[in-house]
Amino acid sequence: MVSLSNVRFGKTNNDVKALQSALIEAGFNIPSEATGLFGPQTKSAYAAWQRSIGLHGSDADGFPGCTSLRKLGATAGFSVDCRHAGSIAKRSVLCTKNSGISKDRGTARTFALEACERTDAPTEWVTGVGNDANLLTLIQRESGFDANAVNQKDMNATGPRQVDGARLNCSRGYAQVIPGTFAENHQAGTTNRIYDPVANVAAAINYIWRRYGDISRVQQANPHLPPHPY
Repeated sequence: MVSLSNVRFGKTNNDVKALQSALIEAGFNIPSEATGLFGPQTKSAYAAWQRSIGLHGSDADGFPGCTSLRKLGATAGFSVDCRHAGSIAKRSVLCTKNSGISKDRGTARTFALEACERTDAPTEWVTGVGNDANLLTLIQRESGFDANAVNQKDMNATGPRQVDGARLNCSRGYAQVIPGTFAENHQAGTTNRIYDPVANVAAAINYIWRRYGDISRVQQANPHLPPHPY
């Protein structure tokens, strides 16, 4: 069994090694061979695999998706789990706010780095990747570095009132995730509190991996582009 959440750029694990072995067996070149590290060589080989099964453009960018990974697994004899390993039930999400967290970039940076450590995301997701996209730009745009931020005015503001006074489905926390997204992308080992800075950003990281493949593709995280919902 290979987990989609494990085969992400920058990660090192046995699932990546299985993916690399499958690519090599299928005839796609990885010069360093099956090291277990998902780096540029693996990304290039996976993009070639995606093109070989008829994908084009952004659908063939080297970032695994559920459909393409399952097709690779079918050729190599492994099954694929597309769920996130740490997911929880939406009813388990807690909406209690934080106390005493400063609303500044330095504080947010500390929490974002811990979230990267918990999720195995590269620290460059905080300092800036090749096109300068980074989590701090996203957090500033989403919440102004306020870990207790809640949006009670957009289309997500529906459902019964919670302990924080906001409706259930409101966007909350540093990265303004909604409870359903938080639950589905929850990182094992973090709290169930949607306002918890580390848990909130970790869920956002997992969501970005699943939807975009890499933070470089998230406009809201790119300081050179105008703000845009992610």
